[in-house]
Formats: sequence, structure tokens, C-alpha cells
Amino acid sequence: MKAIEYNGDLNEFLRQYRYQPDLTRRLDHLDGTDFNQPLINEIVLWKVNRYVAVSPEILRTIENARNIQAGHHRDAQEILEVLLKVRGVDLPMASTFLRFRNPKVFQIIDRHAYRAVFGHKYPLTVTSPIELKLSTYFEYIDKLIELCTARGLDFKTIDRLLYQFDKKKNRKL
Repeated sequence: MKAIEYNGDLNEFLRQYRYQPDLTRRLDHLDGTDFNQPLINEIVLWKVNRYVAVSPEILRTIENARNIQAGHHRDAQEILEVLLKVRGVDLPMASTFLRFRNPKVFQIIDRHAYRAVFGHKYPLTVTSPIELKLSTYFEYIDKLIELCTARGLDFKTIDRLLYQFDKKKNRKL
């Protein structure tokens, strides 16, 4: 059906619109705002529905990862649990936050890097239990430490190396 052919009140559909409400409201009121790269990034993330709003408490939680020492990645269990409960954040995104906060301890887990380490498909889905996500991530970090030690690789960039390795050697997911 075409909208022009609809006999009802089309504004009813607008009243039902609930997409990223806080961000949408902010983007709808940019009248005197100059566009800059951060604003463009927010618009892009809004469009692809990848915008994640985090509270000041969550930001402080992420900051706590800064103090964790190499080899003590399991000390981040509570931080990861908090992040995994945020709408729109799953393990790959949570691990990305941690990696950029403290790359000496954390690395990004994604389908490519996981397959390059374990030789099989990434086992998690959005609906996997948090406990399984935690154990998978910590086992992954353990294996990265082993790989870096055995092959003399830099832990801070191992996720990037594995991503490229998997794309070149194992091809499509």
C-alpha cells in the first residue's frame, strides 16, 4: 500500500515513532549548530542505529579499566557485566571500549579475530548468557597472551593482526 492511498490519519504513524528518542530530539534541534566531525559521527550512528547512549556512571565504569594491569583481565568482570547490560552493546563493542581504554590488557573480540585464534566460528549471539560471554572473552584474552608470548607479537595490536590474518587466510565468515 502506498501512503497516498491510506485512508486513515498518517500522523498516527509519526506519533508512534520511538527511534533513538534522546538523540533524535537533539538532532532535530541543530538550528544554529555548526556541523563538525563529532556531529557527523552522531548522525551516521543514528542512521545506522548503532548509537549507544551511556550514562556518566557507565563512563566511570569504563574508566576503571584503566587501572587493571596486564594479565589481570578477569578483574574487569564487573565492568564487562555492566557494559553488556547497556542497550546496543554486545561483547564486540564492550571489548572495543575496554581495548581503547587499556590496550595493554584488553583486545577487541570479533568474528574474524576469534576464528583466527580458535579455528572455528564465533560461538556467541546477542542472546547468549552474559556468563558465557564473559568466559568466552576471558578465554580469548588468555589465548591472545599465549599467542603473543609464543610468537613475539605485540599484544596492543594483536586484534588487528588477527582480523587481517583471518580475512586473508580464512576468507568470508
